[in-house]
Amino acid sequence: MVSSKLVTLSADGTTATVADATIGDSLSTIFSTDSAVTGLYGIGQKLAIGFAGVLYGNYRHSQSLFNFGGAAGLR
Repeated sequence: MVSSKLVTLSADGTTATVADATIGDSLSTIFSTDSAVTGLYGIGQKLAIGFAGVLYGNYRHSQSLFNFGGAAGLR
């Protein structure tokens, strides 16, 4: 089975520790500058961030999260 890992940079910036990742690590490392999630959790994290960006852009365009392709206000 594929395992996801949590990579954390040490305080001095020269070494890193590796541990098994959990789902909570996917949420806690979104804005972290010294740790990252790899494997399937890392891929899922990146997909979630991309999907959130698409929803935000669509909301700015049509004032709806899931109205893809609709042009509210351009009629």
